[in-house]
Amino acid sequence: MLGKLRNFSKSKLAGVLVVIIIIPFVFWGMGSVFSGGNKNNLAIINGENISSQDFIDYVNNSNIDIKTLKDNIENNVLEELLSQLISYKLLSLETKRIGLSLSDKGLFEHIVKDVKFSDDTGEFSRLKYEKFLLENNINAVNFEKRLKQNITQRNLFQYVSGGIVSPNFLVKNLFLENTRQINIEFINLEENYKKEFSDSSISEYINNNKDELKKDFIDVSYVKFTPKDITNKNEFDKNFFEELDKIENELTNGTGTIEIAQKFDLEVKTKKNYFYIDKDELFLKEIYNERKNFKSNILDKEDYYIIYEITNLSNKIPEIKNEDFFNEVVNKLRNKNKFEYNKNILKKIENNKFNNDDFNNIAKRPDAIKKMVINSINDNSFFDIDSLKLLYSVPQNDFLLIVDNKKNVYLTKVKSFNFKDFLEKNENYNKFFLQSNYDIKNYISSTYDSLLNNKYEITVNQNTLDRLKNFF
Repeated sequence: MLGKLRNFSKSKLAGVLVVIIIIPFVFWGMGSVFSGGNKNNLAIINGENISSQDFIDYVNNSNIDIKTLKDNIENNVLEELLSQLISYKLLSLETKRIGLSLSDKGLFEHIVKDVKFSDDTGEFSRLKYEKFLLENNINAVNFEKRLKQNITQRNLFQYVSGGIVSPNFLVKNLFLENTRQINIEFINLEENYKKEFSDSSISEYINNNKDELKKDFIDVSYVKFTPKDITNKNEFDKNFFEELDKIENELTNGTGTIEIAQKFDLEVKTKKNYFYIDKDELFLKEIYNERKNFKSNILDKEDYYIIYEITNLSNKIPEIKNEDFFNEVVNKLRNKNKFEYNKNILKKIENNKFNNDDFNNIAKRPDAIKKMVINSINDNSFFDIDSLKLLYSVPQNDFLLIVDNKKNVYLTKVKSFNFKDFLEKNENYNKFFLQSNYDIKNYISSTYDSLLNNKYEITVNQNTLDRLKNFF
């Protein structure tokens, strides 16, 4: 696989990571969602142009839903598609330079051997082939052209890294590194985090974070009712829904919630200066989410209905005596303290200024230091898998911060390693052999990618790309 084919550092495409192996053979496509197209140059690769029409054709043949495309314009979906097209063109240029090609006979043999075009006897079925083309809205010429390009590019990857056989010592090294046991000491930092804060610290935090802590407050009246309240029956029958239609019409015509409640002798509940918190009933969340809309409305909750009316909206900081707000502020302070505490430890570790004395001082008492044996890089019975990868990347006597499966943070010290015996007849040998092969191929591909970056000059016309965005 060629990763990071081009970083496009001279354009707004910087930072887009392109990973392309083989463009899918099957193109459901959007049909002719786009038609026509400006012949303006969208990009240039070593003097070879990619026009707007080239890009439109590429998008039309891509497996992407038009609504998804439109909805993600601001999320750089066109930039990503252009990156893929540039990568595709770059690979095509490289296959031509090397002289890789596929004859019509070779293409024919590939198609007739494809199992999705075979009948029950295993023979090529022209009927299945034509049905496939019709179902996927693509003609034979375009399908075979794209298939030929894909096979040629796949051969390029085989040309670059094919035939790799990892030497035994690399397999052994990979085996030893991933299956070794690691003896660690660790400290749960939860006890070290500050949990209580003075009134002055809380007030200072509120004053420094006013905009973040402001809430929308509403005054709302609501009525909860069932068929029994309206028709004196428990059934959701025709009479009830006729009355419900009348209520909805009255709401539309401006009748207030209290007036409707009085008509049916329903209990009205009112909340003043209310903002939603997670422990409240879910229907209150629905009402609160509609706080910008002041008209009366009705909610269908299947077993019951709710009429509500929002009469006031204000944005302000809650009073500190509000228990939920107080807890929110304290939690924010705790998280801030955790972040700063962990950051200071990490900074010392990164600067090689953290030592055993620091480790013991953080423990505060001997029994706070726990011991554990990690059996392999996949032994995530306690620590999460990403932490294990980090743990297996550091040398003996190193310190690091890792988390368990519940996201608790631990300061860890790597004490020692225990290595397993390596046997070529080990049941996992083949797995490590394949992984070693993959690592070598990936390294070769990365090196080849660097060569491509130096060989091909890519320029993107941002103005043309912006015009294409406006097309949507």
